[in-house]
Amino acid sequence: MAWPQVLPTAENVENIIDTQSLTIWDFIWAFIVLLGSFLIARVVRRFLRRFLARLPDLSGEGALLIARAAGWIIVLLGVVYALTVLHVAMGPALVVLVIVGVVLFFAARGIVENFGSGLVLQGSPMFAVGDQIVTSAGSGVVKEVAGRTVRIETLDGRHIFIPNKVLIDEPITNLTELGARRSTFEVGVAYGTDVHLAGHVLEEAAARCPTTHPAPAPEALLCEMGDHAIEFQLLFWHDPGILEGQRAVDAVGRSIATTFAEHGITIAFPQRTLWWGDEGEPKTPGG
Repeated sequence: MAWPQVLPTAENVENIIDTQSLTIWDFIWAFIVLLGSFLIARVVRRFLRRFLARLPDLSGEGALLIARAAGWIIVLLGVVYALTVLHVAMGPALVVLVIVGVVLFFAARGIVENFGSGLVLQGSPMFAVGDQIVTSAGSGVVKEVAGRTVRIETLDGRHIFIPNKVLIDEPITNLTELGARRSTFEVGVAYGTDVHLAGHVLEEAAARCPTTHPAPAPEALLCEMGDHAIEFQLLFWHDPGILEGQRAVDAVGRSIATTFAEHGITIAFPQRTLWWGDEGEPKTPGG
């Protein structure tokens, strides 16, 4: 097989470098090449950050990640060229570099995967800094999309750092992208209630709330004839934020209780009837 002939062993590893033809100027030129690659990488990073920042679909964090990746590629090319200046036999050297690269990849696999996932997140429209998202790891406002993690701030003032790979592999709900979202409030009314009146009152109760959007208008749907109640679902739109949604549901619930009381509509609750044969009348507990 060709592999053992290419892979340098402990006995011939010194043959990778032709030390007989090396001069002091080779070392100086190799140093200049390395230094120049770092300087060029720095200039390219700055240029790419400024150029990519003008793109409307790419955030500043995404531009930074791409600029850093480009800079490391330039440095890597400079290292390869410097090895050539030092008369390094690139065939065996590349084999060693590949082996070292594979070992480092598996040793730092999590970091590499999160970095790659960060580039994907920056180039996708799933969310941006300032959006409010819901994930399996937590919910809150996106504060930063870094190379390895996304930092979100929860409603109770905590910062959660979620690995980028987790956000790539799992579903994400973006609450604020569309500017509004709809919630559902379920309520049951007693049997015998005028269902047309109940639906109208529910819609009126939601429309009264300043947190409810007027368009689309609230809509009450009769969804089930339950064991002890006629069940309605009240659909209404409101501001998209997490806290705004909780406040909107709270306001609608309070308004329903007040409006039902004004119209004499009873909110149903579970009841049980006890029966003692033919001799007695049906009785309810406490009756």
